[in-house]
Amino acid sequence: MKTDLYTKVMLTVIAAALTANLIKSSINPAMADSKHFVNVPVNADGSINVKITKGTGSMDVNIKEVDSRAFFYVEPIPVKVK
Repeated sequence: MKTDLYTKVMLTVIAAALTANLIKSSINPAMADSKHFVNVPVNADGSINVKITKGTGSMDVNIKEVDSRAFFYVEPIPVKVK
């Protein structure tokens, strides 16, 4: 009969912990580091349409510094120029 009492006590402790966790999570909702995210429209093939509207001539691009960890987990993006 001790096994039955032990099982009931353990299940009660587990139920109390789960209930406390539920109440705690409903009081303090999870936040994503206060970062703002934007949805980007993606084409059916996974590409993204980009339109550069400032100026009609060439664009000056000067890369002064690149972090050494910037391209560890990145694949190149194919670019089509029309």
